[in-house]
Amino acid sequence: MYVARGLTARSLPPWQALGSLCSPWAAPRVGPLPPAPAMVRISKPKTFQAYLDDCHRRYSCAHCRAHLANHDDLISKSFQGSQGRAYLFNSVVNVGCGPAEERVLLTGLHAVADIHCENCKTTLGWKYEQAFESSQKYKEGKYIIELNHMIKDNGWD
Repeated sequence: MYVARGLTARSLPPWQALGSLCSPWAAPRVGPLPPAPAMVRISKPKTFQAYLDDCHRRYSCAHCRAHLANHDDLISKSFQGSQGRAYLFNSVVNVGCGPAEERVLLTGLHAVADIHCENCKTTLGWKYEQAFESSQKYKEGKYIIELNHMIKDNGWD
């Protein structure tokens, strides 16, 4: 008995639409399972907004492997994040920005916006929106990604 046949996905909750397939008390079934109802998604493909070139060394999200930055966009490895060492990048891909807020960092007052991976939504670091001290103006528009949130990917020997 399979309740899902002939009914729409909206007419029954998923546990009823799948009938005895989801029931822990169902008798063991012999033979192949019937085709899954149309409302069940088997897997979710990983699609990123941008893919970086395969021939370059790149950095990817440690949690979902989404591409983040090319090694050529790395400006400095001598930054400190909230959870340890961090790198400063000129540009990044597959990240979203939160609202800008003023924070007092080790180098003074800055307006920064947290950045997160667009694929897995993990907070990766921040973007410098504005620096209030003239010696820190070079950071404006640049991105900090903490090392514990990224991995080296492709072409590292």
